[in-house]
Amino acid sequence: MPKIGRPTVLTPLVQRQLSECFWLGLSDEQTAIYCQIDRKTVYKARIGTFSPAIKRSAIRREMVYRRKIWQGKAGWQGAAWFLERKYPTEFARPEIQLSYIQNYSIGALQINITSSEAKAIEAKAAPVRESVKKMFASYKPMTSQLGNGNGDDDTSSENGEKKGH
Repeated sequence: MPKIGRPTVLTPLVQRQLSECFWLGLSDEQTAIYCQIDRKTVYKARIGTFSPAIKRSAIRREMVYRRKIWQGKAGWQGAAWFLERKYPTEFARPEIQLSYIQNYSIGALQINITSSEAKAIEAKAAPVRESVKKMFASYKPMTSQLGNGNGDDDTSSENGEKKGH
């Protein structure tokens, strides 16, 4: 029966290139550029949708680093650093793992703005800050008008005697 659809971009050569890029720890974008394929294809290859062999290569890379650490071979610190950065949910310090999980579960949003945008926002905020400062400067707490706030007036001493009378 003939195959239906377009030919796969994951030729044996591209699969070897993907495996090498994954083994070296390149990002999906870097891998896509190097292999001349779409970044979405790289992502699907990384998670094992297209080729189990590609997924196995990523696991082989991790195994090399794990062995280096467990055997205490020279340079194990670099391997530990790589695993900590590449797989934070598995290898990072507990407080980093917790932060990562919390950010992921609440869908943390990060917004990046240019310095010119920041300056424009700051310029708009300056008059508001000034008006708030003026409001605080003119604020007179109720305690100064009504006593100390405990039902006593401020002219009493701690032992109940009137001050200045």
